[in-house]
Amino acid sequence: MAEAKKPGAEQPQQPAGIQVISQYTKDLSFENPNAPESLIGGWGQPETTVQVSLRHQKVKDDTFECTLNLRVEAKKKDSDKIAFIADLAYAALVILRNIPKENLQPVLMVEVPKLLFPFAREVIAGAVSKGGYPPLYLTPINFEAFYVAEMQRLKQEQEEQGKSTAKKK
Repeated sequence: MAEAKKPGAEQPQQPAGIQVISQYTKDLSFENPNAPESLIGGWGQPETTVQVSLRHQKVKDDTFECTLNLRVEAKKKDSDKIAFIADLAYAALVILRNIPKENLQPVLMVEVPKLLFPFAREVIAGAVSKGGYPPLYLTPINFEAFYVAEMQRLKQEQEEQGKSTAKKK
C-alpha cells in the first residue's frame, strides 16, 4: 500500500543531469591556400597540429552555452607550406540540473565537451574531405587531463601573482 505524503514533507530532489537543448556550428572556416598544388603535387601525408580550447558562459539560471574550439593546421612535411587550415567553433546550449556549485567547472570543461567532441570531429572530417583531402578523424581528446592541466596552470599563475604582489610591498 502506498504511503500518503504528509503535508510539508520534503519532495525528493531530482537527480543531477545535463540536458542538451541544442548543438550547433557557431563558426566554421576552411582554408586551402596552396590548392591545387597541395592536392596534386605529391605532398604526401601532411604534418598536422591540433589546437583545442573551451569556452562557456552562463545564459540564464542553469542554462549555459559551451563551445569547443578546434583549429587544425596541416603543412607539407619539411616545409612551411600550408596544405589546409580548419577552424571550428562547435557549441551546445545545455541545462545543468542539480549540479553542485563546486562541480560546475568540471561538468562544463569535461562532461559537456565529451558530448560535443564526436559531432565536432565529424564536422572537421567533412570539411577536410570537401576540401579535397581524405577525411581527417581527430584522435579522441582526454578532457579530464585537459581540465587538470588548466587548473594547474591557473594555480601556478595565482601563486606567481601572489609572489609578485608580496615583492612590491
